[in-house]
Amino acid sequence: MGFLGAFIASLAASVTAGQQEPTPTAVLNGIPWRHIGPAAFGGRIDDVEAVSGRPQVIFVGAASGGIFKSVNSGTTWKPVFDEAGTMLSIGDLAIAPSDGNIVWAGTGEPNGRQSSSWGDGVFKSLDGGETWTHAGLRETHHVGRVVIHPRNPDIVFVAALGRLWGPNPERGLYRTHDGGKTWQRVLTIDADTGVVDVAMDRDGRTLFAAAYQRRRRAWGFVGGGPGSALYRSLDGGESWQKLGGGLPDGNVGRIGVEISRSEPDVVYAIVEHKDGGVFRSQDRGTTWTRQNPLNPRPSYYSQIRIDPTNANKVWVLGSPLFVSVDAGKTFRSNDTGDRIHVDHHALWINPANPDHLILGNDGGLYFSHDGSRSWSFIDNLPIGQYYDISIDKREPYWVYGGTQDNGTWALPSRTYSELGITNNDVINIAYGDGFYTIPDPSDSRVIYANSQSGRTYRVDLETREERGIRPVSTDPKEEYRFNWSTPMVMSPHDPKVVYYGGNRMFRTTDGGQRWEVISPELTRNQDWKKLTVMGPVRSDATLSRDDGVSDFGTITTISESPARAGLLYVGTDDGQVQVTIDGGKTWQNHTARFKLPGERWVSRVLASRHAAGAAYVAFDGHQDDDFKPYLFRTTDTGTTWTAIAGDLPDGTVINTIEEHHRKPGLLLAGTESGLFVSHDGGRGWALMRGNLPRVPIDDIVISERENDVVLGTHGRSIIILDDASLLEHSAPPVFKAAAHLFPLRTAVQYYELRSLPVPGASEFSGPNPPAGALITYFLRDDPPAPAKPADAGAPGAAGAPGAAAVKATEPQVKLTITAPDGSLVRELEGPNKKGINRVAWDLRYLLPFTPIEGDEGWFGKPKGTFVLPGDYTVRLRARGMDLSQKVTVRVDPRSQTTPAALDARFKASRAVSELQRAFVDADALAQSMHDELERVRKLLKEGPEHAAIKSAHEALAKKVAETRDKLKGGWGGPRFRIFDLAGQLQASTAGPTEAQLRTLEHLSADVTATIGTLNTIATSEFPAFEKSVAGAVSPVLKPVRLPGQPGS
Repeated sequence: MGFLGAFIASLAASVTAGQQEPTPTAVLNGIPWRHIGPAAFGGRIDDVEAVSGRPQVIFVGAASGGIFKSVNSGTTWKPVFDEAGTMLSIGDLAIAPSDGNIVWAGTGEPNGRQSSSWGDGVFKSLDGGETWTHAGLRETHHVGRVVIHPRNPDIVFVAALGRLWGPNPERGLYRTHDGGKTWQRVLTIDADTGVVDVAMDRDGRTLFAAAYQRRRRAWGFVGGGPGSALYRSLDGGESWQKLGGGLPDGNVGRIGVEISRSEPDVVYAIVEHKDGGVFRSQDRGTTWTRQNPLNPRPSYYSQIRIDPTNANKVWVLGSPLFVSVDAGKTFRSNDTGDRIHVDHHALWINPANPDHLILGNDGGLYFSHDGSRSWSFIDNLPIGQYYDISIDKREPYWVYGGTQDNGTWALPSRTYSELGITNNDVINIAYGDGFYTIPDPSDSRVIYANSQSGRTYRVDLETREERGIRPVSTDPKEEYRFNWSTPMVMSPHDPKVVYYGGNRMFRTTDGGQRWEVISPELTRNQDWKKLTVMGPVRSDATLSRDDGVSDFGTITTISESPARAGLLYVGTDDGQVQVTIDGGKTWQNHTARFKLPGERWVSRVLASRHAAGAAYVAFDGHQDDDFKPYLFRTTDTGTTWTAIAGDLPDGTVINTIEEHHRKPGLLLAGTESGLFVSHDGGRGWALMRGNLPRVPIDDIVISERENDVVLGTHGRSIIILDDASLLEHSAPPVFKAAAHLFPLRTAVQYYELRSLPVPGASEFSGPNPPAGALITYFLRDDPPAPAKPADAGAPGAAGAPGAAAVKATEPQVKLTITAPDGSLVRELEGPNKKGINRVAWDLRYLLPFTPIEGDEGWFGKPKGTFVLPGDYTVRLRARGMDLSQKVTVRVDPRSQTTPAALDARFKASRAVSELQRAFVDADALAQSMHDELERVRKLLKEGPEHAAIKSAHEALAKKVAETRDKLKGGWGGPRFRIFDLAGQLQASTAGPTEAQLRTLEHLSADVTATIGTLNTIATSEFPAFEKSVAGAVSPVLKPVRLPGQPGS
């Protein structure tokens, strides 16, 4: 019985006991993920829109990262689509011209790359993107454009491209008259041809629709055919006319179309054709004139925009941005060099101010306020599209990875700064489309990185020199083939050994100076250029022929067994699985041992670290229009393979697989639609949600020391689960108990740095994990209902308050931390919600006072004393259960301190903390006396007979004020010096200096003497005065406990 099956069985059993056990998904939804960015670079943006009349409200549609919204012109952003659908690929956004709160999203990007993700229909929001409703058209897969009627927001048109990798009937132009409740397909071509663009005039009746016939396979791309054409409707979409009148005919590719806002008779189209380019019509599309042959990489762009106030000013989006001011006759490249990224897909022009532009491209988002003469990069959108990631052994560890069209980067998994992980912490390693990145554990200066088509570099991080080390055949007639994402792995047995995959396997032991060929041809070695795509064999006349395909018949994935050196598994893009047990001397082809419907791209091979004969293989069928999950396991080095995709739903295409380093059978599957987990080796799977979006996950790495799960997402940069103990120790028995406390990982004690300058709200900051020990626990049920008022007063035993009243005053989830000697360190009240909960203990004692305004010194708000390194006990009391776990606390690994110094610091810090407590209590006592004297002053009567009392009042008030002033002393006085000394001691792991100890001694003496004076006033002089005042009621004033005196 699998993990989910066990849950179902246990659920059935628990029903008879009156308890309902949570489903795995409900449990996993509470797991907290940390989105660390980076945002120093962006990712592909397919559309950007702003609300008419409110240009500060902006929506960004990322190619694979969902939708972000800003209400302050990009100062801050909020992801608003994460809970909406099952896919985060956005094709187009539309805001109703008549109501800025109505927003539509078409999912599945229209740019048919080899890495393009797909969608699950269209979505509608009525509250400015805060919530979304699925509005149908799920099988359209890719949406090129959504347009909304200018006056009636219930009328919407959707340009549905259909599937990229195969035919399907659900493509064409769809229309709804009822806000998405029902749909009518108003323009249908065929099962190979969809609609990529649609434009609507402000009259609401004139529309242009661009039909597009295209198909991609793993080995090629065809970007056009006889089905592609431009159509026009003059009756709101009821009837359509295929347009000619000067437009190219025959095989046509992608078309982009736009109607002038200022002169609606003027229409522009950018047409892919051997005689294509930019076309202009002055009669609403009846006749056309070819203005210019410009049409950069049409299958990837084909976007044309018109200035809303000038029908002769036209923008064409491409690798650079092109602009024409003479109706498209001539164009100039609006290229600002290295100040702006290339590959532009989206351009919004402010209709009220055409100099205000928002541009989306492969590098992210840019703003211009001067008509594109200059641009500012918006560096707070974490939408990086990672392909592959790795980590190093530093503490904290760094994450390395290659990204789509944005190079290769490294960033820390956490920092020591209170700001978290900012763009200033991120390092660029290499350029191009980045893929595999391997830090050399034997030399911290060395990074192996590669980019598209097998380009490989050995990078010196100190000098940033890049040494090209791509293998080249000794035979000039032989040309090696390399995948777009060429796999590169370091041997787990010897860091000098690096493997590289082309159509053969390569190995180097000297940093790429020489490569040894260790395999024969490992692919089918087909002549891929003769393989058909959507019919005939491609030729030079094929439109956008093989766009984005670098090669075919290549290795896509490599894994060497951590349990057995020389045992290597290899997968290829044409479905081959090859195995060697002797380091490449001999190879066995295992392909026929998998029960598959045909050739399927091998997305990942993974040799198990737990057993030499165990391994996993994932296949990706979406390149063959097959969206089923395929995952297999062997326990006998590939002699037999067992399918373990289990209950993964159809549509769950697997990109990667990872196995937990300590718990056999705990598997993580990164898919195109999120992360799935199995606790039983793949028999049952559960989707992990919570704050983890259903973003494509291309790679997974587990940091063994920290037990962190690190995700390389293709759309939301790097996401981390801190301490996966809750996954490691999750099993059905855990969730049967009313409460469960998970084991704690070692906690590291460090000083969190304050940062200057203060960056403002626009700076991106990836959160650090909470400083201290992460305490994770599970609560099976919702908290008990609060006691009814009638029950609260019910008597208990011997007339004591009722039990309900007593429990109402106690925390329902109590966490207690005790020191190695059993003494109390801290008590915390934890979250009380059903499911997974997490609390961070900051490794400090409780501050023995409540800070007041002005207590901050150079080092910020007062904090409790750091505990000494050692083993502490965490105790959880909740739902009637009493549970405990140990946690080891160790000092910052960077520190050069000694146990003796830590002990001295601890004692001094505790003494200062007690001094702070006495000071705060004394200040409160002085304030009480001041308030009481003010009350009495208002009661005193005028006249000579009351002069003595008034004089006594003034004298006492003056003495209280002077004593309080002496206690505080202003800037540089005792108050400041006490809190400053506390901060000094906490800011270093070193022992206290002689000066610090002397300061503590002096302050203790001064403060103790002053508090003594204050206590005398409170217990003697103050009561005596009040007794002399007729009608005054003397308050009970409790003297302050002096530093070092035992507490009550």
